[in-house]
Amino acid sequence: MHYVGKKGFISVNQRRKQGKVLNLTQLSAMVEKLVSEKKAQMEDQRVTVDLSQLGFRKLLGEGTISRAVRVKVDQCSESALNKLKEAGGEALVTTPVK
Repeated sequence: MHYVGKKGFISVNQRRKQGKVLNLTQLSAMVEKLVSEKKAQMEDQRVTVDLSQLGFRKLLGEGTISRAVRVKVDQCSESALNKLKEAGGEALVTTPVK
């Protein structure tokens, strides 16, 4: 028997965009290493990091951060945004959360 087309359904996990998720504690541990490897830049006492170039698609607010960091990422949780602002940083979100 010969089937034309695709049968069945596509699960939610197959539709979900693949990419890594990063917590604030992991980001704060990585900042110094990223600056030394020239993957992040220092600008006016702030570190600027583009997480989408590093393969991360979402920043979550678990943990704390003590440095002022400017982060460019596809998605960011509300708690991560608030904690970044409290530390003097900011997040540039490229894809707004619905």
